[in-house]
Amino acid sequence: MPHLKLVLVPFSVVLLAVLAPVANAATDLPLFKDSDTLHITLEFPVNTIVRQKKDKPVVDGVLRYTDTTGKPVEIAMSMTTRGKSRLEYCSFPPLSLNLKRKQTKDTLFAGQNKLKIVTHCKKGKTQQRYLLQEYGIYRAFNVISDYSYRARWLKITYVDTDGKRDDEVHDAFFIESHNEVANRHGMERSRVPSILPEQLDVTQSAKYTLFQYLIANTDWSMLKGPGEDGCCHNGKVIITPGTVEGWIVLPYDFDQAGLIKTSYSSPAPALKLKSVRQRVYRGRCLHNDALTETIALFNEKREEIEAALNPEDLDGRTRKTALKYINDFYKTINTEKSYTRRIEGVCVGKKAS
Repeated sequence: MPHLKLVLVPFSVVLLAVLAPVANAATDLPLFKDSDTLHITLEFPVNTIVRQKKDKPVVDGVLRYTDTTGKPVEIAMSMTTRGKSRLEYCSFPPLSLNLKRKQTKDTLFAGQNKLKIVTHCKKGKTQQRYLLQEYGIYRAFNVISDYSYRARWLKITYVDTDGKRDDEVHDAFFIESHNEVANRHGMERSRVPSILPEQLDVTQSAKYTLFQYLIANTDWSMLKGPGEDGCCHNGKVIITPGTVEGWIVLPYDFDQAGLIKTSYSSPAPALKLKSVRQRVYRGRCLHNDALTETIALFNEKREEIEAALNPEDLDGRTRKTALKYINDFYKTINTEKSYTRRIEGVCVGKKAS
């Protein structure tokens, strides 16, 4: 495991929010309470999944692990692939695991159903760096906001029930489900086509956009999804039941971040940037008043943020480069001229009246 220190609202929007499933009482399930590396075995037709990854086949299998008492645990599951850019690029695709919920009772996976797995993608040190740094981004946003997806580092043994591939052991990590984050906060998930800026929670939005600026990620939107997809692009919406404002967008999928600079990453075309390493602030002017408090939080939590984004498992050269990149961000937010020119002065939309 990485070593880390650790308004007028359209009627359609209101209707969809009301029809969204109501969250259960706030709970904290066991899987993400612990940050220790979890060793699991996944037995499924690995060869089928890899060869047919773009078709997103659904296959059956078994998840195995040994609990803290030394007892072996077996849970039936189904597996499929997920994603877009990574599905095209990766030799080993990102995965989506669907557990048989009745079998999870009294196990580490109690209450879990669907879990995303961020996989090794390809073999090699560079791919391992990508994985470590994206995991670190999730952990860093946990430092900034409780409204965030938790992650759990994994050591997975893949057993191919097709019998065509040897057993392989690789690092990966689970991402907490959308429903679990909502339930932890006594909120509910919402499937809406789009969101108005006025509906967003101001404090969370300021944290969200400044954090995306820190990691140099432009592959997101808090207001709508790509094409005809619902809201949001690389973000999920949770709301307090019955409300039409103060809504939270949870960011995920950070492989396009300039901090990582994967070989397949590119900045959002509409921004006309030359490199994913080029930072651009995309926060709403409506939320500028929250930036002072947000910057103070980033400064207060700087050591924890740096430790998460720059884990000791990375090689020395990568850590040096990452630290300089993070330092450049802090120089910007703490220098009045740079802050005004690069953040406050380039915000999107109208300021609050």
